Amino acid sequence: MPASLDTNVLLRLALRDIPSQYAIAQGLITTSGARYRVADIAIDEMVHALTYHYAMTRPQVAAIVRAIIWDVAIDTSSTFLDAVLTLFEANKHLSFTDCYLAEDARASGNAPLLTFDKKLAASHPAAELP
Repeated sequence: MPASLDTNVLLRLALRDIPSQYAIAQGLITTSGARYRVADIAIDEMVHALTYHYAMTRPQVAAIVRAIIWDVAIDTSSTFLDAVLTLFEANKHLSFTDCYLAEDARASGNAPLLTFDKKLAASHPAAELP
């Protein structure tokens, strides 16, 4: 059973801003046969941090997150998260969380996602106003 990585480890891998922690994080994922679980909520938190605390653009955030979720040492819902990132990049007025919820409703077959968010309802076919 693999260990799990939290958002702080992912951010150190992506940003390389704290050399000692980056070295540890890098060592974890480059160990031969290493495999680590990353929860979707950690990706959500990572997107939020990169967007709001590090003021990165959506394309920059998407590129960083894609590099993490497609890494062979990372076990996460990569295909699903990639679809969420595509929606996030294309809709500047939607948060990553909104994109996640709408895509989850579509992918799970539990659409529609009922929302009072008019922008979300107008932006995703699985979301609608009640």
